Amino acid sequence: MTDLLPSADAPTRSPRRASDGSEPDTPDQAQRTRLVVDTSVLIADPTCVLEFQDADVIVPLTVVEELDGLKSRPDDVGRSARTALRTLEELRIAHGGSLAKPVPTGNGTATLQIEINNIRKHLLVEHGLDPSVPDNRIIGAAIGQSDFGPTTMISNDAALRIKAAHLGVDAAEHRLTRSDRDRPAVGWSTIEAPYETIDCLYAAGAVAIDAVITDSRPETAIQFNENEFAVLRSGSQSALVRAVHGEFVLLSQHTPEAWGLRPRSKEQRFALELLLDPDIAVIALDGRAGTGKTIMAIAAGLEHVVEQNRYERLAVYRPLVPVGRADVGFLPGGLDEKLDPWMAAIHDAVVALTDRGCINDARAMVDELTTRGQLSLESVTFLRGRSLQQQFVVIDEAQNLEPTTLRTILTRVGDGTKVIFTGDTSQIDAPYLGESNNALSVLASAFAGQPCFGHITLTACERSDVASLAAELL
Repeated sequence: MTDLLPSADAPTRSPRRASDGSEPDTPDQAQRTRLVVDTSVLIADPTCVLEFQDADVIVPLTVVEELDGLKSRPDDVGRSARTALRTLEELRIAHGGSLAKPVPTGNGTATLQIEINNIRKHLLVEHGLDPSVPDNRIIGAAIGQSDFGPTTMISNDAALRIKAAHLGVDAAEHRLTRSDRDRPAVGWSTIEAPYETIDCLYAAGAVAIDAVITDSRPETAIQFNENEFAVLRSGSQSALVRAVHGEFVLLSQHTPEAWGLRPRSKEQRFALELLLDPDIAVIALDGRAGTGKTIMAIAAGLEHVVEQNRYERLAVYRPLVPVGRADVGFLPGGLDEKLDPWMAAIHDAVVALTDRGCINDARAMVDELTTRGQLSLESVTFLRGRSLQQQFVVIDEAQNLEPTTLRTILTRVGDGTKVIFTGDTSQIDAPYLGESNNALSVLASAFAGQPCFGHITLTACERSDVASLAAELL
């Protein structure tokens, strides 16, 4: 949703021929609102151009240039710039390769266009504004658009809004009412099935997938990969199943538990089923903050290594993606002390798994397991040249890894090793990586359907009531 706070009414110019010689829009089109979007808006809400309804969204080319200059920053600003550019790029490709003319955004009758001409430089100069300044050029583009109909410039920059209003252009602030988009569930589906099928499932423990998903029932026409899960429903009856060798296998009635951790949702139940299955060698867990990715992976690792002795070591690796100048070389102390800030999330997970939730207990347990050689916390940087044998490996924040690094990691895997990649593909800090070309997404696409692989996207925040509210409302 997008809220606008309009400024005081300002006069708009009547339609006339543009400076580039193009004809103005028809009278009907001229009455549609034209929204000129500033760079600050796309940084605050990178996909907002898809949310405006029944309006013509104009993105000045100057804004694209500013986003291009910001995209390499290793912080939230850089992440937003890359997301905004990818959003524009997807629209460009979907509509013939150019955004020079208005194209539909898919939200009602809204359109989007990148404006490269029609900047009223002479009006900027008359009012003492330098046309070479990007902000002033955006105002000039808004003035040019007002020739074709009612125009509002959307900006989170108060100074820019003041200057635009002074030159006779309506100005409004963009308010983001929700930053966290709904994410589809991946790795499991809900299917309506005949009650006879569910009865047979409980009696035999498994049922052929073809018996549930048939050509005669197009509503269930879902392609199931190996190790994907489903909730079979028939009225008040339901069953949790997993796709294995062409069958839906009924999950155990006993809820799985790892190091005292029990799942709080179906998604977490499915994830723990994969984490505790020694036959699944590679797992991808995607999900926003608070969904339990890291803590479940750590709990499963401790269960396998300490309790069951199935693996010799729990090895946790994280990429060192610095923010600003906070690189490892700028931090004081030895290597272990330098890595502490990046490993804090792992320590937090261990704290949550201790009996009393005590930081001192967690630190003591980490030190003891490290001394016994059953736990190691390292940077992904140090994986090259290694051979991982009989280890339970957790690659945290995998969305910040490049596909080439993914290949390096997986080619290190030896016999008897299990690798779990966790991350949030909507929160990428590494420059030049997007939701489709990061290591976690590439892994899920390349390994889909392999018997040794499982993938679950977690969507429900289970960290706390406050975290859940923040995820839903902010």
